[in-house]
Amino acid sequence: MRYFTSDLHIGDRTIARWRGFDSVEEHDRFVLSGLSRLEPKDELWILGDVCKPNVATVRALREAVPCERVHIVIGNHDTGAKFVTSGGFATVDYYAQVGKVAREGYKFVMSHYPMLDWDRAFHGSYMLHGHIHSLSEDKGIEGLPVPSDRSDGGFGLRGYNKLNRERGIRRYDVGVDANGYRPVSAEEIVTFFPDDATWCAMHGVPWPL
Repeated sequence: MRYFTSDLHIGDRTIARWRGFDSVEEHDRFVLSGLSRLEPKDELWILGDVCKPNVATVRALREAVPCERVHIVIGNHDTGAKFVTSGGFATVDYYAQVGKVAREGYKFVMSHYPMLDWDRAFHGSYMLHGHIHSLSEDKGIEGLPVPSDRSDGGFGLRGYNKLNRERGIRRYDVGVDANGYRPVSAEEIVTFFPDDATWCAMHGVPWPL
């Protein structure tokens, strides 16, 4: 199965504090525990802001991911060289695309940053990103600290993914803050949005695509 996540920020004390954890060690243990849903046969895409910029931390992170295929899309807190030097990653790039609409029912365009428009946006593709640290619509997971939210569309916006769905925008924040600190699967993303016929009606696009 194909999974996506972003903005783990392993070793980042500032983010750990914003997320409400008592220590960066506690933060890192919990964020890494979210990867436990993965299996060796799965494929994981991490869309940036992964961990502290040193090879030792990257290698430790790679060892914590159980799946064999891990891809990195570089974020603003990352250095591409550290992933290449550490090894163990299937691809390391600033931008990526995966999937075929006709065969798999989706195409994902991936960047650390959200895009206003993307390849085949009106032909069945989805834009996946991180960076903005949006929050889930609810108030988080019971027993976990809750980050401070905002309502002006910036860092910590609550309900961003739902808002995109309501507006018919197939753009999804895969970051851990928006997804209960767990990777989200391709199937979960596709079923989160209206089906193709509904989406076409929302945009006045002829159906079928």
